Amino acid sequence: MHSRNSVRYYLIVAAVLIFLFFSNDFGLTDVQKTAIVMAAGIDREGPTFILTAQIAVPQSSDKGEEAQAVQIESRGETVAEAFNQINAKTGWYPKLVFCNLLVLGEDTIKSNVFDALDFFLRDEYMSDNCFVAACEGTAKEILNTQTPIDPMSGVAAQKVLSAHAARVGTVAPMTLREFSIGYFNDNKSGYMPILKPENEQESSDAKGGGEQQQGGSGQEEQTSEEGQNAGAFLPYVPAAAGSSTQSAGGQKSQGEEEKKVFSAAETALFYDGIYADKLDADETFAFSMVMDKLRLASYTPVSDGVPYTLIVKHNQPSVKFSVDKNATAKLNIKLKVTAGLQGTAFSQSVHEMANSGNVPEKVFEDASKDLTEKITRVFEKSRKTKCDIFNAVGRLKKFEHKYFSAFHENLLDRLVFSVDVRFDSLR
Repeated sequence: MHSRNSVRYYLIVAAVLIFLFFSNDFGLTDVQKTAIVMAAGIDREGPTFILTAQIAVPQSSDKGEEAQAVQIESRGETVAEAFNQINAKTGWYPKLVFCNLLVLGEDTIKSNVFDALDFFLRDEYMSDNCFVAACEGTAKEILNTQTPIDPMSGVAAQKVLSAHAARVGTVAPMTLREFSIGYFNDNKSGYMPILKPENEQESSDAKGGGEQQQGGSGQEEQTSEEGQNAGAFLPYVPAAAGSSTQSAGGQKSQGEEEKKVFSAAETALFYDGIYADKLDADETFAFSMVMDKLRLASYTPVSDGVPYTLIVKHNQPSVKFSVDKNATAKLNIKLKVTAGLQGTAFSQSVHEMANSGNVPEKVFEDASKDLTEKITRVFEKSRKTKCDIFNAVGRLKKFEHKYFSAFHENLLDRLVFSVDVRFDSLR
């Protein structure tokens, strides 16, 4: 009897679900009335926030058209007000479900960045796993950059900040959730990569292309003027791969010259939400060697004036915090790196090339010294800026809690730091 009732219940539930499926759209919003925000840039002019939203524009799948994007600029006394202006200007309601990148302009990071980021933490549809990045200049310029990597510059920037880039140590990516945890933690510290547009390739006629013929200058000026007069709502459509246009003087068109690729090798340091200093590309790699597990990363030390590129198969970092019987706080970093020879600046014999796992001991010694120096530089910048990127305050609270109230305010100043780096061969 019980089994017969169970079957009836299942049939009733199935009938109700089928009825709802064919009679209701569950409140889905028409895509033509929705602004699907893929990336957002935030700049500041005094108390005013300038929001640049990169919005995906639906295209016809029947025609095989590529996705396009528009950049819409709006202003407000708060970031929330600036987003509301998008709806007022376009009739599109901004959706942040697919927003995976937040770019903060140079003027934004000079004050507390959470004046802007708190909106994204409050939004229930916004993913806290989205990338956050700083930039030199304005965030608007980053999102307006034309790139051959992807039709949307925001998506191209996300590829630079990917998990693969983190595994090889070229970038120290940061998510909104991780940055927020550091900001609201006891050490009030955090970091994020610095996005920079770079030339796609070096100009082959850099030496002889400085002068232009009179006949081509007028056409180029007209093209540039038309680009400046373009409205904020015109779709950004990249030039087709391999295509180029030339003026009568033989020079490339303005659109071709402006194509850029992104790099994020440098890292911005923050204390209490305000930009404090930055790590260069070498220091970022050294920091990644300590904080992350790298795979197949390339590292190029110099030994006896000759560069050797090593392939890092894996690293084993260890960060230990302690307070000894004399109440001396210590932070010790031990790093074991297993690496092989990937390339040199000079030719080698067949036998030497076949034994790439056997790296000269002198090369490993110089690599250890070089990496130790860079890790030490990273810590000294951390000490100078009070940006506790090695989380010494967190380790103090967790492992030596009885000293927390006495040490936490000036821990970095009194901390004794040491580094021990060892390289091992693959064979």
